[in-house]
Amino acid sequence: MPEGTRNTQMDGLRGYAAIAVVVFHSILDRDPTQNQRIVRPTIQEAHGLYDVVTKLVFMVVSGETAVVLFFVLSGAVLFESLKQRHADPVATAVGFSVRRFFRLYPTFFVSLVGCLAAFAVAGAYSSQAGHFWPNAALYDFSVLGASWTLQVEFLAVPFILVGYWSYRRFGVVGIALAYAIFATVLCAPWLRTHFVYYQRFLSCFALGLLIPTCVGAEVAKRLPAMAWPAVLVGMLASRHTMGLHWWSMDTEQVLAAILVTLLFYRRAGGLGRFFDRGVSQYLGRMSYSLYLFNVIYLILVDHWTHGQSVVRGHPLEWGILLAIPIVAAAIATAHIAEIGLERPSIALGRRLTQFSVRPERRGEHTPVLS
Repeated sequence: MPEGTRNTQMDGLRGYAAIAVVVFHSILDRDPTQNQRIVRPTIQEAHGLYDVVTKLVFMVVSGETAVVLFFVLSGAVLFESLKQRHADPVATAVGFSVRRFFRLYPTFFVSLVGCLAAFAVAGAYSSQAGHFWPNAALYDFSVLGASWTLQVEFLAVPFILVGYWSYRRFGVVGIALAYAIFATVLCAPWLRTHFVYYQRFLSCFALGLLIPTCVGAEVAKRLPAMAWPAVLVGMLASRHTMGLHWWSMDTEQVLAAILVTLLFYRRAGGLGRFFDRGVSQYLGRMSYSLYLFNVIYLILVDHWTHGQSVVRGHPLEWGILLAIPIVAAAIATAHIAEIGLERPSIALGRRLTQFSVRPERRGEHTPVLS
């Protein structure tokens, strides 16, 4: 990807991944027992046609696969952004951390308030109010369940910085060394208990860091443009056909990284062109707010449909049907939030961190940190 440009194909992928998360939870919330009965087992273990069809739908709109893509995308985009700055280490670390905070936290906090309001409408304010500030500190995720991914994003900041500095000193080997050190430290029992998600998905960021390097360029060069269908199907199906094992999760993450690599170097053929379309770009710009604010509507829909046997008895049909107004409402809210909340927050973060950018690069367009 040329320096100073924005990869629109990766934006498009992010938008559809956010919608997949909404549909996934809309179906799952209609009958939470599906997680143990259908989501976690392999498709070979599904019982009956209805469960098989539901499993296939979950494979396409897998919430976990979407999260893996988010983390890989973050690693690639943030690493590429750091490569264009080259300030001294302290200024780089402070500037990067401040920009990351303003990119993520203000939108998250407003959506957290919205979720608490939704619980108040649902009559659960008293039981959730005590979790608000722990959730705001990203220690507890009872109010906004999706916010566990933000804990991982913030915890990944030191790793991305160390990986970047190691890369500048040792090349690609430096990224591998940084990952080995962080992965080893996270094996400590007290860290493993408190940062289980970070430990599980750290490799996604490591793979993302490799994409803008010679390793990613070589992978993109050697794979044909029509490799993307096989990579996409393999990524979606790996965990659902191989079971919940470390090797299936690693396979899913590697294939996700290969897919992002093809998009990064614009080698994804028709898929890349699809993500370049106007609608895809629109969804991509709003993907972060869409990912967060949809939870408000999921809470309300779950309250209004709770106890209705017909909904619980047909979770696939009702989940897909209810996902339509949820997605529509979330897109409308995200549209407003992206303009009135995300953009000003990003601009403020950039103004506050001009000291961390080389003078000759100030004013040059760099990728949005997402």
